[in-house]
Amino acid sequence: MSRTSRIALACTTALLAATTGTATAHAAQAGPRPADNCVVNVETGTSQCFATFRQAIAATTNGRVTDAPLSAKDINPTLIERLRDSSRTRGAQDVQLGIVYQHSNYGGTSVTYSAGSGCQSGNGRDYQADITGGMNNAVSSLTTVSCWLELWDSPSTGGFHQEYQQSTSYVGDAMNDRASSVAFL
Repeated sequence: MSRTSRIALACTTALLAATTGTATAHAAQAGPRPADNCVVNVETGTSQCFATFRQAIAATTNGRVTDAPLSAKDINPTLIERLRDSSRTRGAQDVQLGIVYQHSNYGGTSVTYSAGSGCQSGNGRDYQADITGGMNNAVSSLTTVSCWLELWDSPSTGGFHQEYQQSTSYVGDAMNDRASSVAFL
């Protein structure tokens, strides 16, 4: 085999290997996305994650709200009011306390927190939880449902904290991507 033929064969083999590696990488990325809409019951500590926000809301409301948007980014005041009303329904098992989001403007991964009853006064801590679902140090926006939310930069509601009395599309530079725990007031 001539030197030119060996070089051409080596180049073809390298190109084929690179193409196969790229195809394999694309195939690995094309698989199902991990569930990025989680529900956490702060009383029991149980959590479950879903592929869509709609599925997460249907689960946390025990099927009382089944037409939430597919993405948490599309949450709106009407849905928040329906969640508040849903938790007042006779026989309701879960009350939605609040939702935290990975990105500003309610985007990315979401974690919806629930409990057996809502917050009582707004003047004291009714519930607290460490932030889970891959959201530790990743919260950028939040929705208040039946409680005010207080974000803390350390686990077990320690360290620096900031209180939010209404839904907030950006938690601010002081708390952005720093929250490790949350209290519900």
